[in-house]
Amino acid sequence: MLRVPIALAREGMVLAQGICHPRRAERVLLRAGVELDAVMIPRLASVGITEVWVRYPGLEFIAAHMSPELSNAKHELRVTIARAFHRPLRNAHAPLDFDRFHRAVRGVLSSLLTNPRAPLFLEELGSAGSPALRHAGNVCFVSLLLGLRLSDYLLAERRRLAGHIAKDVTNLGVAGMLHDVGMLRLSRAVLQRWNETQDESDPEWREHVHLGYETVRGSIEPAAAAAVLHHHQRFDGSGFPMQRQHDGTRLPIGGRRIHVFARILAVADLFDRLRNPAHAPLANFTHAESIPTVRALRMLREAPLAERFDPLVISGLLAVVPPYPPGSVVRLSTGDEAVVTAWHAEDPCRPTVTLTPGFSHGRIASAHELVPVDLREFPSVMVAEADGFSVLDDNFFARTPREFDLDAKLRALVARPRDEAA
Repeated sequence: MLRVPIALAREGMVLAQGICHPRRAERVLLRAGVELDAVMIPRLASVGITEVWVRYPGLEFIAAHMSPELSNAKHELRVTIARAFHRPLRNAHAPLDFDRFHRAVRGVLSSLLTNPRAPLFLEELGSAGSPALRHAGNVCFVSLLLGLRLSDYLLAERRRLAGHIAKDVTNLGVAGMLHDVGMLRLSRAVLQRWNETQDESDPEWREHVHLGYETVRGSIEPAAAAAVLHHHQRFDGSGFPMQRQHDGTRLPIGGRRIHVFARILAVADLFDRLRNPAHAPLANFTHAESIPTVRALRMLREAPLAERFDPLVISGLLAVVPPYPPGSVVRLSTGDEAVVTAWHAEDPCRPTVTLTPGFSHGRIASAHELVPVDLREFPSVMVAEADGFSVLDDNFFARTPREFDLDAKLRALVARPRDEAA
């Protein structure tokens, strides 16, 4: 099976996964097993479908990364966000269904724990719902992935709590869903200005963190509510809101004074906004082009963005989000067409691929033509094109021998003396 950009979809391809309407998460357009025809493809493109999963003989093993259970849990999460936000979008005083938020997050979390190979496909959540709802779902999902991968970090940062409570990321996921709920309380003029300028210094737009906190305070766990308030804090102290001191002055918060939940949300939030810049209320996502995942990861890894975030959380992001997920169609620097079949966290931009000659012209290669190539063994060969973008300059590689060894970094953290780690 392959994840195919809609521009490369061809008549006769058979869907390996169903397709939901991009702005109505509960509406299924086509189900798995449907054969695409000349009418369906342009119609899918016209409603905003950017990619489809299709069957490809000889590559059935990629389905091992897919989980029907996780897909169902993600779908429930999308529907929950859509229904819960529907009334506040129309009525600023309508209540939110917090119990349903918790149930939906627990469903996704349970599926992640039982299907550890499945969470490589972030696009599943990004494929349905209005821009703001897509963003809420994506940030929730990435936050859960980060929380699970950084469980030892959560233990170190939440030492006052019992271990099972410190590592529980349910409330982190809820905070991810609700981190921008304050945006729903902003005026149309402020939201339109934000979508046009993306100016984070706008004082009226900055109010959304206070409005969001007031919306959720007392209804969700305190650490989750604090994460909603502080998800725009920056590790270098350049974020907002300021914290009131005992003498009445206001100072920025930085470093590990920021709650670890907020540090995780900050990375998940910007990662999704980089990939999908039009993910805010009133945004027109058809007029703001998304960028490839590898480019967003590279930007977060480099200055100036890397300096603004917890470096261990950035390392966590690189350990849970593949630049080129298995199933992705790519073109190599040699000119060969290929599909990514395996991801290597220790060398993220050198995946294993399988050559699929003639795919862009609708040709299905025979079994003997499906040649696997581990790009780690051919350093001069790189992914040059993905998702219709040239990405040759976006590939990134280790600057030190153990840069991508997150487990080593976590072990070093745990081994530090208690007072130093704090």
